[in-house]
Amino acid sequence: MDDLALFDTGRWPAREALARIFGCLLVVLLVANRILQLPGWPGYIQEVRWVRPWFETLAFLPKALLPPAFDLELRYTGYGYTRSQIHLLWSLELLLWFIETGLLLGYAIVWLTRPPARASAKGFMQTAFPMLLVILPFGIVTRPYTYNRWMPENAVAHLGGLYAINGALIAAGLLNLAGLVALRRSFSIMAEARVFVRAGPYRWVRHPMYLAHFVIFFCCTLLRLQMLTVGLYLAFFAGQALRARIEERKLSEAFPEYEEYRRSTGMFLPRLF
Repeated sequence: MDDLALFDTGRWPAREALARIFGCLLVVLLVANRILQLPGWPGYIQEVRWVRPWFETLAFLPKALLPPAFDLELRYTGYGYTRSQIHLLWSLELLLWFIETGLLLGYAIVWLTRPPARASAKGFMQTAFPMLLVILPFGIVTRPYTYNRWMPENAVAHLGGLYAINGALIAAGLLNLAGLVALRRSFSIMAEARVFVRAGPYRWVRHPMYLAHFVIFFCCTLLRLQMLTVGLYLAFFAGQALRARIEERKLSEAFPEYEEYRRSTGMFLPRLF
């Protein structure tokens, strides 16, 4: 099966041009979707209710694209939280929205500017397997929100838990963004070698973006906690660890100096000694 042209990107016609086109088109669709999701997350507080009539003009769109409006301030005021507590939560969620949207735009930029692969992906594990791992987390983030079931709004730790989860998501998003900026010209979803990168967070860990993804989707699992999402997260974690090993073999073949880097740098966490 690995000999099929389907699993040999070197035999795909105009593959770089197609990756740029489809990658950027996907980013445009995802960014547009994120804008339409704003009324539902982070929702409304008093200072931004003036935009609600504009989103209401789009009410003809299906709920999958334009979710029902959610007034965060009204919801949490009813549980006795102060305005400053509510605004802090809303601000954290809005900051997270900007970081995640910036990441999507960053992916479009690297797709447009990266050089051709020095060693292209070949075989199922280098081509299709990484693509499956990119799709897998959508099974987590599209599940129903369950945080308020196991941590009800009237629980003492409810808002503190959301602060902590959003703080972790923001930190992981910034690490993801820093990794993307450092990687930029070498970025690839499939196992390909383009440019050997040791700058930015890659000075301390070999896979900082995967570390960020572990934190991000762990937090998403907490917000949508159920047996299915836990199972999907464990499968994602194991799959990413295997994917990292596959990529490292590819990089070692293309860059002899990678072996020294691998021995001296931690995989997902910095080496202290």
